[in-house]
Amino acid sequence: MNRLNIIFIIAILYTNFFAYEYINFGKFKDDISIFKEQDIKKLSEKFLGIEYVSNTLSNDNIDTSKENLIINFDTLDCFTFIDTIEALKSAKNKKDFRNKLINTRYKNGIVSYHTRNHFFSDWLLKKNIVDITCKLGECKKSIKYLNKNEKYLKEIPTIQRTISYIEPKDINITKLRTGDYIGIYTQKDDLDVTHTGIIIKKFNKVYIRHASSLEKKIIDSDFFEYTKNQVGVIVFRSL
Repeated sequence: MNRLNIIFIIAILYTNFFAYEYINFGKFKDDISIFKEQDIKKLSEKFLGIEYVSNTLSNDNIDTSKENLIINFDTLDCFTFIDTIEALKSAKNKKDFRNKLINTRYKNGIVSYHTRNHFFSDWLLKKNIVDITCKLGECKKSIKYLNKNEKYLKEIPTIQRTISYIEPKDINITKLRTGDYIGIYTQKDDLDVTHTGIIIKKFNKVYIRHASSLEKKIIDSDFFEYTKNQVGVIVFRSL
């Protein structure tokens, strides 16, 4: 590790030492059942109806020098919904959940704006997440330049990444599992997805459980109806 990397890590640790944590378990404040439910369908079902709020971790005036750990079960966006469920499904208690969320939301478990997983495809840097998109049927690939010229995220460099996606009509539905994570692929060069959710199978149908910006809450949407006008989707699986 070179001197600059060491200085960068020390700077992150220093700024976060003085950062605050906002932790609000909302209606689950006294409900320990969420730490006993490992069935992702039943666990995520408990969040249906919770309010959607956009950009719960960021805003235009964000101070990038200091990242605050935010856990708020009263309001979630599409990305904090899936990282909350991913961390919660194996957590034993509130402290364990906090630690698991940090390791889900941030690279190397370092709470920092610069180490936060800003893109859906950042999840593939985690050892327990695999891309199963091309295993579902005939897929396509595109080269992306995520955050080109800091269009969306200041101080985050452009990331060149090859993204696999599949048209919804080409998916072999039998290969999807409840609990798979789905991203709605975009043709924009500087983004990988525009929305995320969780695959839920019930009543012989497939749904996307997601924090909806239209309905302003977490809902279930019919998979085919929701994706019929989409160019493609990306599907990840947690091992």
